[in-house]
Amino acid sequence: MSISTKEELQFLLHRAWEIEKKFESLSAWKGFVSVGQTFRSTVLTLARESYTHRLNLEKLLKSLNLEATTNEIPDGVFDFTGMLDSEAIQKIVENDEIVKDLYTKIVETTDPKVVSELSGGKNTDFFYQTLKRMIEDETRHISMVKKTAGRIERIQ
Repeated sequence: MSISTKEELQFLLHRAWEIEKKFESLSAWKGFVSVGQTFRSTVLTLARESYTHRLNLEKLLKSLNLEATTNEIPDGVFDFTGMLDSEAIQKIVENDEIVKDLYTKIVETTDPKVVSELSGGKNTDFFYQTLKRMIEDETRHISMVKKTAGRIERIQ
């Protein structure tokens, strides 16, 4: 797969924005009110940085002269009732794993010529550096949750 058109790149950046807003951020805030004090600091970090990622994606779209984000994906539904706090936080971080994979695919497969053309011939470093920084953030989130919550398996 190669992202070689404006439309493909716009579509994927929009979807990343929607995942950050409607899944990652929403699950984090719902989790924040559901988990105990032990995990709230971690969940707050996830929510705050998800918001920053949305702002970064909006800046990328603007710098590439792409249309504003859309709202095509419905909000995710998150119910942490009956879950241990560690289970809830692991459920929340699944969205970080998804968006990390999407950012990685965008970085690895976007033709730099497309980025250069869309940015008016400006330096493409901003695009790639922004996405790589967000990949690092998502990787850190996943690691942070694993350290905080460990690995929980329910016996059924």
